[in-house]
Amino acid sequence: MISHVSAVPAQRTRGVPAGGAVGGAAGDVGAVPAVSAVERYKELVGLAAESVDRVRARDRDRVRELIAGLAASQERVVEVIEREKLVRAVVRVHWEAVVELLWEERWMTMTPVPAPDESVPPRPQEEYDAAMNRAFEALEESLQRRTLLRRKSA
Repeated sequence: MISHVSAVPAQRTRGVPAGGAVGGAAGDVGAVPAVSAVERYKELVGLAAESVDRVRARDRDRVRELIAGLAASQERVVEVIEREKLVRAVVRVHWEAVVELLWEERWMTMTPVPAPDESVPPRPQEEYDAAMNRAFEALEESLQRRTLLRRKSA
C-alpha cells in the first residue's frame, strides 16, 4: 500500500498546506496551483532542451580546445621531423669528416654510417649533440697530436 505518495510532483508541493489541498481556497497564501499534464510535459521538454543546449555548448568548447591541441601537436611533430633531418645531416657530415681524417690509417676498416642505437636511454637531443661534438673534437685533437709527434720523430 502506497499511501504516502502524492499525485503531485515533489517540486510542485512546496508551499502546499498540511491538509494537502492543492490550489486551495482564496485565502491560502502559499498554495501552488495544479499543473496539467500538458504543462508539465512542456516544462520537462524545455528542461531537457536547455540541458541539451548546455551539453552542446560544452562540447563545442571542448572541440575547440582539442582542435587547438591537435594543431599544436602537429606543429611539434613537424618540428621534431625537421630536427631529425638536421641531426642526420650533421651526423653524416661528421662521419664523412672522420673518414677523411682516418683515411691514412690503412689498418682501420671504415664502414658506412652505423644505424642509430635504439637501446640508448632517452635524453634531450642537445645532450646527444654535445656528446657527438665532443667525440669529434677529441678525435681531431688526438690526430693532430699524433701528426705533431710523427713530424718531431721524422
